[in-house]
Amino acid sequence: MSRSHKVFPTVHLHPNAFLARAALLVLLYLGTGHLGLAVTYLSPHISLLWLPAGVAVAGLMRYGNRMLGVIYLAAFLQDLSAGLSPATAALVSFGNTLAAFVCCMVLRYKEVHPQFLQRKDVVWFTIAAMLGMTMSASIGTLVLGWHGWVENLPLTWSTWWAGDLVGTLLMAPLLLSLSASSVKDLIKRREEIIIFLLIFCTINWFIFMVTERQIDLTFIVVATTIWSALRFGVTGATAIALASSAIAALATASGRGPFTDLQSESSLLVLWAYMFTMTIVALVITALQAESLQAAREIQDALERINKVASRLPGLIMQYRIRADRSVSVPYASDAILGIFEVTQEQVVSDALHVLQKIDSGDVEKGNISLREATRTLSPWQNEFRFRRADGTVRWLMVDALPEREADGAMLWHCFVSDITERKQAEKDLRIAAFTFESQEGIFVTDADWQILRVNHAFSKIAGYDSNELIGQKIRRHYDKQQDKAFYDVLMDYLKEHHFWQGELWNRRKNGEIYPQMITVTAITDSRGDITNYVGSFTDISRHKGYEAEIRNLAFYDPLTQLPNRRLLMDRLQHLISISKRNESHSAILFIDLDNFKTLNDTRGHDAGDILLVETARRLQTCMRECDTVARLGGDEFVVVLEELSHTRNEAIQQTDRIAEKIRQVLSQPYAIMDFEHHGSSSIGACLFQGNDVTVKDLFKRADTAMYEAKTSGRNAVRFFDPAMQAILVVRMMLESNLRLALAQNQFQLYYQVQVNSDGKLIGAEALLRWIHPDRGFISPADFIPLAEETGLIIPIGLWVMETACAQIKLWEAHEDSRHLSLAVNVSAKQFKQADFVEAFTEIVHRHGIDPTRLKIELTESTVLDNVDATTEKMHQLKKLGISFSMDDFGTGYSSLAYSQRLPLNQLKIDQSFVRDLSDDENDATIVRAIISLGVNLGLNVIAEGVETDAQRSFLIQHNCLAFQGYLFSKPLPLDGFLKLLALDSSKNPT
Repeated sequence: MSRSHKVFPTVHLHPNAFLARAALLVLLYLGTGHLGLAVTYLSPHISLLWLPAGVAVAGLMRYGNRMLGVIYLAAFLQDLSAGLSPATAALVSFGNTLAAFVCCMVLRYKEVHPQFLQRKDVVWFTIAAMLGMTMSASIGTLVLGWHGWVENLPLTWSTWWAGDLVGTLLMAPLLLSLSASSVKDLIKRREEIIIFLLIFCTINWFIFMVTERQIDLTFIVVATTIWSALRFGVTGATAIALASSAIAALATASGRGPFTDLQSESSLLVLWAYMFTMTIVALVITALQAESLQAAREIQDALERINKVASRLPGLIMQYRIRADRSVSVPYASDAILGIFEVTQEQVVSDALHVLQKIDSGDVEKGNISLREATRTLSPWQNEFRFRRADGTVRWLMVDALPEREADGAMLWHCFVSDITERKQAEKDLRIAAFTFESQEGIFVTDADWQILRVNHAFSKIAGYDSNELIGQKIRRHYDKQQDKAFYDVLMDYLKEHHFWQGELWNRRKNGEIYPQMITVTAITDSRGDITNYVGSFTDISRHKGYEAEIRNLAFYDPLTQLPNRRLLMDRLQHLISISKRNESHSAILFIDLDNFKTLNDTRGHDAGDILLVETARRLQTCMRECDTVARLGGDEFVVVLEELSHTRNEAIQQTDRIAEKIRQVLSQPYAIMDFEHHGSSSIGACLFQGNDVTVKDLFKRADTAMYEAKTSGRNAVRFFDPAMQAILVVRMMLESNLRLALAQNQFQLYYQVQVNSDGKLIGAEALLRWIHPDRGFISPADFIPLAEETGLIIPIGLWVMETACAQIKLWEAHEDSRHLSLAVNVSAKQFKQADFVEAFTEIVHRHGIDPTRLKIELTESTVLDNVDATTEKMHQLKKLGISFSMDDFGTGYSSLAYSQRLPLNQLKIDQSFVRDLSDDENDATIVRAIISLGVNLGLNVIAEGVETDAQRSFLIQHNCLAFQGYLFSKPLPLDGFLKLLALDSSKNPT
């Protein structure tokens, strides 16, 4: 232990704190001085127990030499109070101060610990006190003798020296050991301390206060001192020694106790020996206790260090004892036992048989054979065995043990157990690797300079070389335009950085044949990260290359026309866009759609259609330059990409127009298809572009828009993309986006167009969907209904219409004036074709609890006739529910009497296009009369829409059409307006 750690540290005090400590030191000095004067044995006032000497030593040890003046002052005041003259007191005080200073100098030099942790601390403390107190006794005796106040100088000196020595030994250790921690430790043991003090007081009272006693029991006090030293440390021990000494001194001074029976000088000597013994015993026992604890700590530290070292070893250190009765135990094991055997040392210290039960039975039998032989010859024992863990996994363990025969016949094995599972796995992997090395792949191993160390049989078979021709040679490289030196430099750099490379290489066989190989190369490094070897494996992919070409052809070319497909076209367009800005030339894309191709397929079959597509592809290729691309997107759609057009936009447009017109004319020529001649045409949309400010997706959209414009213009035409077309598309996209929000934000409303009978009475209404946009206001159904059909939004919108209509019918049923009304709802073809339409519609009707006979579904002819069988089945299911059906816009489609008879219709609705010109166009009048006659003959109700004049109404009534709707009666009204009209009708036509 270093000097700085052993010597009691000097406390550096703030001036205020210093004054407080100084005052406390003076008071303590004077207080203990008065106590010492109470037991004066020689005149003038020479005490055998002078505690101020210990106070002075403790003060200097704790607070340093700055307290010398304070101690001198306290001693001077004490001597004045004892009756000495100032001059005498000054000299005596100097001796007392010098004694404390000398004592502290020795203590500091010998690094005596204030807690007396070693016996040498007690020895040197005693020696220091003896030396120091020699100064005070010598100077004090000389001063008193010089004044003639003492006669027996040797007795005076020895009494003075003995009193100062005992006072120092008693008081200084107590004050030096006092600290907050020591006080807390004593407080924690307050119950034991109380019991001890009761016993201590009883013993001392009986020894020193009881006058009539038969035997001297002074030695018992030594036992209490030993008890206090063992249990309460140096603070408690010195306190008890001080108390015992004080009691003995006071009792002896008052003529009591065992020391008064002796002669005067003998009594003083025995009393001093008693106090000195109490002090030394207390300090020595304390030091012995501290040494014992320190030794225990050192042993524990050493054991912990051993355990730490053992824990760092890659295995378990243990002792394994086999007794004569074949029982086993583990006296010692490092912490690794928990990780290896899943037990603690405490669980196997007396019995370890339960651990042996987890060892593989076959390994136990083999191990016992070698163990018996090692026991017989007292030789080292090694064994490998499998151990099953609690989670079911099996670990390979290895034990390496040395035997030691014990006196009782037991055999103690000093063992080191290691987990060799990874090694076992590595051995297995090596066996597998050796087998794998002779696989169907060519494998080679080289050193860091690519010199071949080993090749397998497959390598020789693929390359055509014998292994003897390759070992010691550098790996051969094949150079060509693609695999030049720069290529191999990049490969090597990649290997150095990533230690792995995989790819395709071309190589040369021994016979000179060039072949492709898929190769994987791995760089092997040492512990420093330096490459030591290369391991490569490869396969001959000549056959795969043929497959790859075929797969590429299937992936990037249309199998029918052998033209590039959409994927290849997209790649080429993307490349063209990226390079077109650099050369500043224009390019163009042509979207070509064959007119009426579906009709040919439907009437002549798909074989005829395929012949037309192949011939179209051939004709397109004849119109193209070498730099241009012709592709088939699918169906009857073709795309032509024109490259390297003029740098001037107008000239580029003219070039594109000429090529497009040429294509149109070529595709308009007759086609000889099987046994007939087909006359076809095409609609072509063109889009010009330059630079990379456009995406492939944008080009497709623009060309498709232009092609659609060509279709709209009458087909067999060429149209260029116009920004106005794009604007229309943008508006359409915005409309679609708003349409998706409309349903969630409740922007839709139902308007009601009244339906009346021939008497003018309101009999129902047709529910019409209206969209009231918060910013754009009213949006026509003609604008958003087709868009909803295209996007599929018509399905959730249609469900909302059904929900709202059923809820409205339920409200009408609650009132007398409206419960007779029926409500017609239009259902789109897309919605009606949904597989769950009937179930969803039925659930809505049942949930609202309406009378289903009041609900009428209006279907268009195209919806009904698209798939008559499926439509009829759904209509019959809903008919059973009570729902009625009306065929909307009857007469405008391809109506069939046979189909009309099969359908469970309730009503025919005459389209307003026939009603509008009823009075002026005899053809329309004839059609209307025929529809009415058909409905009457089929037993169906007939209603006419678009009735706007009394003449139209009269004509319809005259020919037995007795239900109407149109502006003659009312425009479509919101709910409030419809209810007002209903109230007015009820007042005119009371029930």
